[in-house]
Amino acid sequence: MEQLELQKSYQIRNFYDLLQALREHPEWLEELRTLILTADLIELPKKFDRFVKERFEPLEEKVAKIQEDVEAVKQTTARTEKRVEVLEKDVAWLKKEVKSLKVDVASLKGDNLERKVREKAPAYFGRFFRKIKVIDIQQWAEKLDDAEEQGLITPEEREKALNLDILLRAKKGEKEFLLAVEVSYTVDEKDALRALERANIFYKLYQIETIPVVIGVEIPPELEERHKEVLFTRVVQEQNPS
Repeated sequence: MEQLELQKSYQIRNFYDLLQALREHPEWLEELRTLILTADLIELPKKFDRFVKERFEPLEEKVAKIQEDVEAVKQTTARTEKRVEVLEKDVAWLKKEVKSLKVDVASLKGDNLERKVREKAPAYFGRFFRKIKVIDIQQWAEKLDDAEEQGLITPEEREKALNLDILLRAKKGEKEFLLAVEVSYTVDEKDALRALERANIFYKLYQIETIPVVIGVEIPPELEERHKEVLFTRVVQEQNPS
């Protein structure tokens, strides 16, 4: 009876009259919703709440976990990169040390070979010459000093000649020769050029035909072809008994 009286007290002439009535009686809204909306639409807010709790929040937690895992991977990668950087430096240092060691070993091999050639020169060159003698470095160093003072050679030539490995006196038949010997375990182009250059200097010094000689264990065949004026002597390494 009261509801009818309330309904009768409103004259709904337009949409704004309806809005005014609903503002004054908000309890009418629910009944109006049931008339206008379907059951699915009415349940939609509840369904959305369930979705947030059952699907979205767990998904959000998974995303957060993934982000944590990604951050952990980044940190691990950063540590790995640092380790790789340190490892690369260590490898570079090792390569440098190995290279230095190879140079040292080559130098030791060369020094040892030079000592053997000096001590046993007739054994190494006896098939080419006779009466082979090693000229003491003190002797030809003094001759170089005198030659420089007399202007026969330049200071640069004196310095180069002083670095000759071995100077030998030898004969072939009645003819006397000097042998300007460069010793190198592994022979290269520089050894041949040094022997040629120093042989020329000693010719100026002694006025005796001086033969450039290179003796070593490893001699490239193409080097012998390229420098036929140089006497290349290959040393055969003794095999260790098994």
